[in-house]
Amino acid sequence: MCGPAGALQEMEMAMVQFIVRADDPEIPPPYDFPNMSIMSFRLAANVANLQNLCDQLLNIGSLSRRGFEYRAVAGFVDMDIVTYPKMLFDHAPYSGWGFASQQELYFRFLIWKHEPIPGTGVLFPADIPEWTFPFIFVDNSWSMISGRNVIGFPKVMAQFYPTPVHDPSPFDITVSALALKTYSTATQLDWQPIVEIKPDKGTSSPARGNWPWIGLDGLVFPTLEPYLEAFLATVPTAFSSVGLKQFRDAPSLTNACYQAVVATHFAPYGIGTPTPLPAATVKVKQYASLDIPGSLGFAANTPLQPILQYAVTLSMRAPGATNLFVNS
Repeated sequence: MCGPAGALQEMEMAMVQFIVRADDPEIPPPYDFPNMSIMSFRLAANVANLQNLCDQLLNIGSLSRRGFEYRAVAGFVDMDIVTYPKMLFDHAPYSGWGFASQQELYFRFLIWKHEPIPGTGVLFPADIPEWTFPFIFVDNSWSMISGRNVIGFPKVMAQFYPTPVHDPSPFDITVSALALKTYSTATQLDWQPIVEIKPDKGTSSPARGNWPWIGLDGLVFPTLEPYLEAFLATVPTAFSSVGLKQFRDAPSLTNACYQAVVATHFAPYGIGTPTPLPAATVKVKQYASLDIPGSLGFAANTPLQPILQYAVTLSMRAPGATNLFVNS
């Protein structure tokens, strides 16, 4: 059996039953997240840096085996801070266990899958764009472990001030994570501020559109603009995020024993009208072990003026995930 479909089928045939322990936080989807609150800040980024992340994390293996290529769409990232009052495990037996809550910070950017037209070698864009989340920080260990191990989100533990992070007054927010300032035998891994949001003078403009596609009507991307406009005209209540799921091989310094590109599906509902946030600046810190600005392509340790900033409330289900390509 050849090609991505054949490799996927062979991998699935070789799978064994997951051993469930009561103390194991690896809860599989579906999940339900009612009454979320999101504060979003759009930051200018370098599209070449974003494409480099696509090539590194999504375009793994060869195009002939993968059958697709992901491309960064535009030079911006959305930095969202999310408050989850309840995270529900939405499938038995986990649905009867209880619920969790968390704060979350992530950076996401728009990507578009391109697939070859048979017999031509030309890559053509899929129907709609998707998102990828190269950096995610949470303050809930179960969410971190499930996110990383089950669906491949690169979640890292974080601390948020204030907690919960929702409509703070004054508008002053700090998110910290464990980081190494420099690489040295004398450097201790410690909590460091990674994002600081401070009040600023001026006002912010109203955001247009439905989450998560807010503010995309102004994209300058001539080749794909007609597809984007057609999509935004209907605004389906579903979207996918795409990421890399992998596990290191224990006896090897360099090998992975599992590596796959995974699409996680989301279905928002009860989406509120976005409202402007107070004017603010965003500072993203840079460390040897955590270089968000260098990866995304914007200035580090410098107050940045968001292109767009808004708050929105919504609920959302995560019905499941799909392996797009298993690199075996």
